[in-house]
Amino acid sequence: MLVEQPPDGNYTNDINLAKGAGIDAFALNYGGWNANFDQLSGYLSKFYTQAASLDFKVFLSIDLTSVTSSSMVVDLYNTYSTHSAQLLVDGKPMLSTFQNADPAWDWQTDVLSHLSPAPLFIPGTMSTEAESAYSKSSAYADGLFSWVHTFLTTSEESAIDSQFAAQRTAANKKWIASVAPWFFKRFNADMNWSQNQDDGIWIHKWLHLLKLKPDFIEIVTWNDWGEASYIGPANPAPENEDYGCYWSFYDHSAFLKMTRFFARAFKAGETSVQVNKDEEDVFMFYRTQPAFTNGVNKTLPLPDYVDALHDDVFVVPFLNESATVTLDSGLNDPFTFVAAPGVSKKAITFSLGEQKLTASREGDEGFQVSKQGLPISGQYRDYNGNVVAV
Repeated sequence: MLVEQPPDGNYTNDINLAKGAGIDAFALNYGGWNANFDQLSGYLSKFYTQAASLDFKVFLSIDLTSVTSSSMVVDLYNTYSTHSAQLLVDGKPMLSTFQNADPAWDWQTDVLSHLSPAPLFIPGTMSTEAESAYSKSSAYADGLFSWVHTFLTTSEESAIDSQFAAQRTAANKKWIASVAPWFFKRFNADMNWSQNQDDGIWIHKWLHLLKLKPDFIEIVTWNDWGEASYIGPANPAPENEDYGCYWSFYDHSAFLKMTRFFARAFKAGETSVQVNKDEEDVFMFYRTQPAFTNGVNKTLPLPDYVDALHDDVFVVPFLNESATVTLDSGLNDPFTFVAAPGVSKKAITFSLGEQKLTASREGDEGFQVSKQGLPISGQYRDYNGNVVAV
């Protein structure tokens, strides 16, 4: 979670939503783009205090794209390592990082030797070479946190995760795997990208990670609206509530509801998702414009990895028993299929217009699903590669 203050200045809703979805702790990303550290310091203190009052745990994930002082890392950790909200693993305070390159300092000499008590230190890596990553960090780290590789295909990402699982075991270290619901960023010419896995980035990866059994799974992210990777509700500052803002009206709450199933299975050590009769649901997520239609304001080209995006509605049933599911997409004829028990995913070509989803089961009047998401438009004022999830 980015250490940013919600519009109402209260983290209680975020924490309660996370707890309800089976999330045990927030990794607090400290730093980031245009970071105001005086402001972030106040937010961090408030977050720890509110987390403690709600019996929730948090830990620091130092953003090394902006934190360039080893003494800042030392001071932050030593300030919060014994806080009642601090996440402990095997009695040690958890400490992690987000990084796309190694820092200028020596971790052991400049940071770890000054921390008290000693942390469980699991820094981040964007490496696609698990063996070398573990070897390089083995002298000072207790494990690695592997970030989502947006430039890889779904099968390539699965292979990388399998390597990290194997090397974690071989090195006798910890592994924090990551999973994200989506990625899309469009700020300027240097930050104009989507991701290369399309719908595989969320459901497929969760199911694969359940089989690999990492030590921890980190959802990236809770509230990074600018990268469209949030799993909570769309809740930006009022000044962003504009249709030109690609996250303002794009609710991702369905991803959070799905998380409850996956988190429960992971913590129980299960390799598949079990759905109880009283919690069945069917979700859908999709982009609200064709991938190759640029906005009316063509100030930027189409985003990187646009070739990987399919103009589909992705329907995701979570069922205890088989059920009949129907998608009405725009002017297309209704598409009906029978979904099997458990978790499945169906990609259905979309049409411009309203998007309506229904599900039912013969002889079971207690199971009825009816949902409607945002309409799909041929073109918006500005290109939007985000998804809505309902």
